[in-house]
Amino acid sequence: MDTNQEKYHDQIDAYLRDELSAGDRALFEQSLQNDPELLIEFRIHQELFVQTDETTWINESFAPDKKDVKEVEAYFKSSDAQKLKDTIARVQANYQKGSNTSFLKNKLFIPILAAASIALFVVLYLVDSNSSTQDLYATYSQWQNLPSLTSRSDENQLAQGQRLFIQKQYDKSYIIFKNYLNTTNEIVPPVLIYAGLSALELKKYKDAISYFDQLIASDAIDQSKGYWYKALVYLKQNKKNEAIQVLEIILKEEQNYNFDEANVLLKKLQ
Repeated sequence: MDTNQEKYHDQIDAYLRDELSAGDRALFEQSLQNDPELLIEFRIHQELFVQTDETTWINESFAPDKKDVKEVEAYFKSSDAQKLKDTIARVQANYQKGSNTSFLKNKLFIPILAAASIALFVVLYLVDSNSSTQDLYATYSQWQNLPSLTSRSDENQLAQGQRLFIQKQYDKSYIIFKNYLNTTNEIVPPVLIYAGLSALELKKYKDAISYFDQLIASDAIDQSKGYWYKALVYLKQNKKNEAIQVLEIILKEEQNYNFDEANVLLKKLQ
């Protein structure tokens, strides 16, 4: 084990055994938030603490609560995990009789900890690689950064539509944006976006695709936004292959809207 891993284990052990001062505890929790590697090590040790009854509590701040981690918990309740737990218990009994030192610090325990780490990583990998399109849609369909419609001369009508959209009254916002687009020959990218997203939320997928295709076909500076939102329409419909095809178009040009997000999303879908 390298020096950093030993330091990790010492810190985690002291934290789980409630041996840190208030200040050191706060610093350690800050480190958990900033260091993904440390957080992974912590979760492994934390689960092993609970499995071997070294403690009856688990810190709520870092307890698993996401769907993927719940699947990891399901693994720990499986027969394979029970065998691992029994092995850990035997190691603890054989090598730490009468000792006040935590079994997590015992170097003879390290191969067992490694096995547990590998098991956890396998489960996490499998869960992550099988992320459902609906979970991904929920992650990426956050509409906080949409354009404002209040700076236009016709702001009363469009601003009302925007307010209704923010209030999730999509049926009403859709009527406003649809009627506006039907009565103008002007291509207004922000209105196309709001109309498309309102249709998407109402599961009017063909309408949503139509609005985003109009944006894509325009010569507007933010024309590439149409690809991103079109990919989300397919994601919402569980049309994985179609979503992948659109994301691949985005990745052809680095200046395209949400290029980095498209790259991450594509990897999760493949």
